[in-house]
Amino acid sequence: MKKIIAILLALAAVLSLAACGGNNDTTDTETTTLAPSFELTGTLEEIASQVLEKATKIEMMLMPPTEVDFSDVEAAKYYIGVDPTAKVNRAVFVEPMIGSIPFSMCIIEGAEGVKIEDLKNEILEAVNYRKWVCVAAEKVLVSSCGNKILMIMSTEEIVDDVYNAFSAITENSASAPLTKAGEVNEEPPVADGGIADMEIPADMPAYDGETIE
Repeated sequence: MKKIIAILLALAAVLSLAACGGNNDTTDTETTTLAPSFELTGTLEEIASQVLEKATKIEMMLMPPTEVDFSDVEAAKYYIGVDPTAKVNRAVFVEPMIGSIPFSMCIIEGAEGVKIEDLKNEILEAVNYRKWVCVAAEKVLVSSCGNKILMIMSTEEIVDDVYNAFSAITENSASAPLTKAGEVNEEPPVADGGIADMEIPADMPAYDGETIE
């Protein structure tokens, strides 16, 4: 009888050791499957160039990525919307060769210790989508990967295209976009009969074929 009890106790000990070993294997497997977060590498100029290379809807002539001069705070706010002091390490901007086209893209590097989500919201609210003469951007979008922030404002089609390009170079690690609507510029209405039916001011001199001095 004692031998039977001893055998049963030995089997119970073996089974408990096997169960403990199985739990350890599971824990190790779960630990090793955690993937590191994606980090953008390269200069801000290189990141901006990669985004533009991936974009497919931009048909305008753009200047190369250019560093924002933080020594002039008001000029910096013209591009990124916020005072960069103590919040931003560097920023580069890309805008059209012709100044009246509503397009502006910035890649912004947040300073150490800055809460990126707070900085993104501040940029979104502060950036001026009416800064061009006679035109305005239809949409503003802000996203990030690590401490690198994308700000793009233009037509809705171009903004979405640039965000998709940014998401692609970050291997889909870009944050969900923060957006706000701008303005849709429309041509002024014309009378049904065309220009001929438009009312002419009473004090406008009639044109009789001769040059009006």
